[in-house]
Amino acid sequence: MVVGGDPGPWGPVRHGGHRWRLLRRAAKLAGILSLVGVVALVSTGFELYRQLESSLTRVPLEELDRATTTTDARHFLVVGSDSRGDLDAESRSSMSLGEFEGQRSDTIIYVALSADRSAISLVSLPRDLLVMDDGRQRKLTDTFAGGADDLIRVIQSNFGLPINHYAKVSLGGFVEAVRTLGGVDICLDEPLKDWRAGADFEAGCHRMDAEEALSYVRSRQGPRADFERIDRQQTFLRATLEELTQRRVLANVPQLFQLVEDVSTNVVTDDGLGLGQMRSLADEARRIVDDGVPMTTVPAYTRRIDGIDYVIAYRPGAEALFEDLRRGRPLESRGTGDERRDTRVAVWSGGRPAATKIVGDTLLYAAFDATPSGQGPSGTDAGTTTTVYRVPGQTEAADWVAATLGAPVRALPDGVGAPDGAQVVVAVGDDAEGS
Repeated sequence: MVVGGDPGPWGPVRHGGHRWRLLRRAAKLAGILSLVGVVALVSTGFELYRQLESSLTRVPLEELDRATTTTDARHFLVVGSDSRGDLDAESRSSMSLGEFEGQRSDTIIYVALSADRSAISLVSLPRDLLVMDDGRQRKLTDTFAGGADDLIRVIQSNFGLPINHYAKVSLGGFVEAVRTLGGVDICLDEPLKDWRAGADFEAGCHRMDAEEALSYVRSRQGPRADFERIDRQQTFLRATLEELTQRRVLANVPQLFQLVEDVSTNVVTDDGLGLGQMRSLADEARRIVDDGVPMTTVPAYTRRIDGIDYVIAYRPGAEALFEDLRRGRPLESRGTGDERRDTRVAVWSGGRPAATKIVGDTLLYAAFDATPSGQGPSGTDAGTTTTVYRVPGQTEAADWVAATLGAPVRALPDGVGAPDGAQVVVAVGDDAEGS
């Protein structure tokens, strides 16, 4: 029986069954809303898929290694091209880009996803890395002028690194993506002034717009030159990943559509990298990315050869790194840039001055505070293999240095102390000679 004349928002109110009636109607409404939400989600996903499918440029690449099973480790080569072709003259001028025509690889990053999908690693390859190409010395970046297949072939032949997939991002894609994100947050420990790159920042934290972010990642300012730029590129990548997760860009549909448009229209991939595979790999990698992505750089030093400045891979350290990448193993920690800068390393030569110079430079370009400390006490000669000596209480720092040099770690011999202030000691061996 109806009590009173007010039907209420859900219809007539009845004694006894009115609560169940409310619950049934609420459940029905919730079901309708859920269905609408699912339809909207599916429609959004379909539209994003169609937009990405229609915008991506794919190219056939003969030099790629084809993975034999879906559970294999996956290896990607990601290239940031410095081609100005998609930027107008005004943009080139405002971003201090100059008039260079053609393309070079401004950023080269090797990405390894482990077979069990438990680890993902990013390794920067210096653009001036010395490589052999058909019997002649070249810079790695110059091989890209012949196209992606040439770059892939040279990396495979020089370093034995498998490459299953390839992606190239242009300067225009970089600029538009940062604009859509509304900038990225970058913190600087000290001022950065570089008129060549157009960078002019005071120390502190900055919300960098697209033009400022580009000037930041292009700057080589600092004692380590191109290695400084690589560090800045890695800092930018971390900041962008944080921007995507903290600001919940994936939940902002209009911004997500624009970001997909920005990226897809400025990206070239190999024709074997289908959208289904992209989605599958992204889902597998998402939980790893949430815990942070290890990033490092090929251990190396600089040398001038025949009037040309090259970056030379430090062979023992590079080979140890490449072997981990080939097998899809997680990379050993090399510490953060700040941690390495705060790590004082004493280098004992063992009477090998040329090799000591190579080891010292490799450590300095990796941002360690390395200092030559004489030949070393009796009984510390490393022989054939460069050795890292662990100072009591500094196990972690010794592991960072050992990972960089691809060297074993040992305790200091009985009765032998480290030089004053040293947290790690390196005894140079024969393997560093001519590396």
